[in-house]
This record gives sequence, C-alpha cells and structure tokens, in this order.
Amino acid sequence: MRNWNWKLATAVLVAAVVVYLLATLPPRPVRLSLDGADADLSRRTVTGAYHIHTDRSDGAGTRTEVADAAASAGLKFAIFTDHGDGTRRPDPPEYVAGVLCIDAVEISTNGGHYVALGLPQAPYPLAGEAAAVVEDVRRLGGFGIVAHPDHPRSPLAWSDWSLPVDGLEWINADAEWRTEGTLALTRTVLHYWMRPAPAIAGVLDRPDATMTRWDALNRTRRVVAMAAVDAHGAGGRGEGHPGEPRVAIGPSYEASFRTLTNRVVLDAPFSGDAEADARRLLEAIRSGRVYSVVDALSPDVLVAMTGSQVDVRSPLPDGAEVVERHAGGARRLEIQLPGAPGDPAVPWVLTNWVRTPEPLEIPELAPWADLTEPVTTGEWRVEHSPGSEGDLEAVSGGFTLGYRLQDGERSSQYVAAAADIAGAAFRGLYFEATADRPMRVSVQLRYPPEDRRWVSSVYLDATSRTIFLPIEDLTPADAPAGTEPPEGPPRSILLVIDLVNASPGDTGQLTVRDLQVRR
Repeated sequence: MRNWNWKLATAVLVAAVVVYLLATLPPRPVRLSLDGADADLSRRTVTGAYHIHTDRSDGAGTRTEVADAAASAGLKFAIFTDHGDGTRRPDPPEYVAGVLCIDAVEISTNGGHYVALGLPQAPYPLAGEAAAVVEDVRRLGGFGIVAHPDHPRSPLAWSDWSLPVDGLEWINADAEWRTEGTLALTRTVLHYWMRPAPAIAGVLDRPDATMTRWDALNRTRRVVAMAAVDAHGAGGRGEGHPGEPRVAIGPSYEASFRTLTNRVVLDAPFSGDAEADARRLLEAIRSGRVYSVVDALSPDVLVAMTGSQVDVRSPLPDGAEVVERHAGGARRLEIQLPGAPGDPAVPWVLTNWVRTPEPLEIPELAPWADLTEPVTTGEWRVEHSPGSEGDLEAVSGGFTLGYRLQDGERSSQYVAAAADIAGAAFRGLYFEATADRPMRVSVQLRYPPEDRRWVSSVYLDATSRTIFLPIEDLTPADAPAGTEPPEGPPRSILLVIDLVNASPGDTGQLTVRDLQVRR
C-alpha cells in the first residue's frame, strides 16, 4: 500500500508539472503573409545574427556548423565575434551554406568588452584601457560596438560612456537570462525542449537603462544599436579568454538564431560576391540602416529606412502598437506586441535613429606652450623583467629606448625607461615621441610611499606626436578602480612596454623628447 501511495503521489506531481508547463508554454511565433509588401525593399533587406562565438574561443561549433545552423534558421549573414586581441588576421568574408560569414572580434578591456567590425589585423595586441581600445579600433578603420553594456557581472559591463563608441548592444540574449530567478530559469529550460526560440525569448526584458543611455547618446551623434544573440552553442569545448578552456553550455545555435535577429537595409541586393557584399553590409550597419526583430514573437515584418524616413511596410499582428520616439529632428520606432515577455515588455521591433543630428564639435585644447615647464628628472635608467633587455641612448632633448621582450611563454615580460622626478605636483604631462613601428606605450607615474602606479597608454608610430596626459585621465594599476592619485608629486615616471599591448619576443625602439609638465 505504501508503495502504491508513493507511485500515486509521483504521478499526481508529474501531472501537475505537465499541466503547469503546458499552461505557461509560450505561444508559437505569429506568422504573417508579406505578399504585396514592398518587393524591392524586401530584396534589399537581409536578416542575420550578430555576436556569435565558435570553437575558436568559447563556442561549441565550427564556423561551418554555425553557418549550417544559420542557413536552417533562414539567415542571410552571420557575424562571428570570437574573443581576441585583434592580432589574428581576420578570415575573408565567404559564403558558407548560402550564408555570408563575416569575421569580427570581441576585445576585452579593463572597462568592458568591445566588438570590432571591419577591423584589419592589428599591429599589436589591443587590450588594456577602454579608451585605448576604442581609439585603436577607430584608427585602424574598424567599427566598435559596446558588448553587453549593462551586464549583471560588473567586470563585463561598460564603464566609460564619455568615449566615442560607434555602437552598442541594446539587448544581449546571453546577459538577459542572468537576471532571472531559479523558477523562471527552470521553466525556461523545460519549455526549451518543446518550443526552443519562444522559450529563450521568455527571459528577454526591455533594458530601460541601456535604451535611455542610447537615446541620450544619439542626441549628439550617431550610436548604432544592434541586437546580440551572443550565441555559444550547446556542448563542445573551446578556448575562452587566452588560456581559459571552458565548456560551452547554452541553447543551440539554430534556436538562438530563431530568437533574435538584425535586419540590414542595403542599397542593393546581395550580389553573391562575398567581399563586395560584406562591404555593403558593414557600410549599412555603420550608417544605422539596421533594425532588430524578436523573431520568436514573429519573424514577419518589413521596415523601410531611407534618409530621414523610417516606416513599416508590412501588415502587423493584431494588437501591435507602433511607438515613435523623437529627439530634435531624429526619430525611431518601437513596435510592441500584446503578451510580449518581460517586465517591462521587450519590444518586438526596434529601429535605429534616422536623421541623427551631426556630432557636436569638440573644442581643441587651449595652447599650452606658455603653461608648461620642463620637468626635472634624475638620470634615465632601464628597468626590465628577467630575460628581457633594454638600452638607453641620449638624444637631443631626450632619449631613445631600445627594447627586447623575452621570447617564449608569457611571464609578465616588460622593459621600461624610468627616471625620478623632482619638483611639486602637476596637472598634466607633455612630451614629443616617435616609435619605429605602430605600438602602444604605458606611461606610468609612481607615487610614494608605496610606489603605487597610475597609468595611461599612448599610441606611437613613425610620425612625431605631441602627447598630453592629464593626471585625471590616469587609472590605478595596483589600487582599486576609481582611486585618486595622492595629492603630492609622483616619485618617478616610467614608459613601459609590456604584454598588455606587446607580445613575447617583440623588439623595437621609441624616442622621447621635451618632457614637460603643467603645474
């Protein structure tokens, strides 16, 4: 009898769970006929996924496997964003299974992650300060997008919105589920086996903080918004951040691609030439001719984005509400659907701003020649890690530093030119500098009594540059983020080549002249 009671209780519990799951099962996507919609616009609008990881970093699938999944989901393009530092030569665009595959890179900075589209091979590792990476991506001709800007894990959230970023992810599917409770996630996992894409969409919310910030940025300049699937695939093993193997656990690529996509409005249909089509696609993204769709709610919509116009050109589901947002002469659209998931509900369709105002002019720095004075330093010396080497040669008004980082495994290699500083505290540091190749140099100030360092990196190449570093722009290297430098003067100054922006075995030289400070 006891055994029979246990079986009955189990059956009742299972039945209750099944009834609950069926009662809460998200609906299938609404399907609409686009017959009679703008045929030319339809041919010029391509659907694709952005922010995809493969087994080159922390994803589960190969490039071919991902392309096959994208083709099964009906996509026309896929943008791969494996983790890296930009020094790997990007794969050329190619069509795989009818899907245009484009190689990009997700770069880790000390202020969040930054995705670079259209970036050629970088001449040195891109890493370190967020400001430096944003500057380098732009200099190299790339288009930079802030990844998961309000990620619940603070090291992955973006920290400096004063930087001239080109775009941001208004929603990131991999970040969205991390704010859900245990019950909601359990329900999502169980629903996933019945309706994968609607189950994934069930964890999406309207990210109010991100969108409020995005709207504010677009009042002064164009900042393009993209929807990120941040797809890693299910199962498999890849390399995450350098030296950090991990197992990729998550929804399948195809399920992710059926959940959330971007539609790019081209100036002409794809031609079948991968190089030409990739250029056309990336140019349209740079221009903001892109809108996002939660396909798990409905994949059937067509929006025109030309010049100052943004208009829906297809039928809408019953109860759909088109909301216009205005800022000056610019406008964008959100389309809400009744019953959409989230609190607040996630938009079904989100367009970029059209007719964005021109960027505000940034005033040049005031002439500083009469406001600075030469800094008094002791004799310059070389500091270096074991196995690395450096030498100093005096030149008119300064010095040349030659360096060679120890080859082999990464073991905190560095070479630095260092000198002690005499005099009172100062507000900014100026110098003239060149290098024999494109590179980044870490300028560091050491403060007594513990010799803690505040740092900022600067870009150098064969062109003579005047470098100005305000003290407030330096960040602590060995103190908590946000810690202000001491009130008094620094003890010493260093110009450092290390593994943040260099590699083991790197050699070269840089020349520094006319070191001055502003009191």
